[in-house]
Parts: sequence; C-alpha cells; structure tokens
Amino acid sequence: MPKKTETDWHTIEADFRAGVLSNRQIAKKHGVAESTLRKRIASGGWVRNPAQKVRTKTKVAHQPADNLQKTLPRPQQKSLPPSSRSVANLDDRTEQLVSRLLGEVEDTTAHLGEISNAIEVETADDNSSRRRDAMLKAISTKERAETVRTLKQILTMGDVATGKKKGVKEQRKDAAELAMEGKFKPMKPPKLVVNNGSA
Repeated sequence: MPKKTETDWHTIEADFRAGVLSNRQIAKKHGVAESTLRKRIASGGWVRNPAQKVRTKTKVAHQPADNLQKTLPRPQQKSLPPSSRSVANLDDRTEQLVSRLLGEVEDTTAHLGEISNAIEVETADDNSSRRRDAMLKAISTKERAETVRTLKQILTMGDVATGKKKGVKEQRKDAAELAMEGKFKPMKPPKLVVNNGSA
C-alpha cells in the first residue's frame, strides 16, 4: 500500500486566504476532503481576503443584464428611522416589502433563460445534480406562482386586519343587510287601532 503523503497545510491556507478558489476547488487541488478542509478552517480561524471573489463563474449570474437596468425601474428603498418602525407603519412596510419581492419575481421571470444558463454553467463540474436541481426548482414556474400567491395572501390579510378590506363573514353580513333593504325588507308591525265606540 502506498504511503500517504504529508498534507501541506501552509500552502492550503495560503490558497484559502487568497480567496481565488472555492473550498471545493482547494480540496480537490490538494487531495483532501472538503469536510476536512472546513474543519481546519474553523479550528485555525482562517479568513479569506475580501478583495478577491471566490467564484468567477457566478459573476454572470449575480449581475443584472444591461437592458434590465435600462428598462425596469428598481423599487425605491427608503430607510425608516427607528422611531417610525411602529405597529402603525406595519402595513406600509409590508406593502413595500411585498412590492420589492414581486419585483424580484418579475425580474426572475423576465430573465429566466439567462438565470437557467448561469445555473447550468455554475453546476457543470458538480458530481451530483442535487444542487442544480435545487437551483432550477427555486426559479421554476411552480415556485414563482406559489410565491406570488403567498404575497397576495399577505396583502389580503393586512387589508382585512386594518379594515381596508372586509373578511368573508363581514362581506356576507353586508350583502344580507343590503338585500333586506329591497323587497325582503322586514315588515313593520301592524298598527293597532282601538275604537272604543266614542267619537
């Protein structure tokens, strides 16, 4: 049985700190398990150089297309002072957040092909298709539709809670009261006339 060579942890640490390669790439390059590398990183307290990007392939996936910046307006993100973060402003904050999330769903839908291609490029070297499948599932039509449905429910719940929109029971009660004004209006009690024979 061949003798295992000594692992050069100083070189591995230098590669990690340089921030050019991912953990997986470093482990493959030096012939160590990725889990062993992660344990060594944690125990040694190694820190990457923040000036370098780890994955150069993903730059395409994280940068919006040029035409997206020109055609789609970005939602205004105004920061609220801590004093105004009260329950009274909860509806406004919820509506702003839902609006931003819907914008993200619209962006994903508009650039679905580009995102799918970026996922394929990023996961091309993976041994298993699990990561690719999970990424593609996250941008699938079903997931996007579910997100929109959930956001709509959040807005509806907020409208019901604040009184902007009535719940189903209140809507039925109003409809019943409206119907009672027409021909189904309750009859007035009969007017009793008493004639005592005087007159």
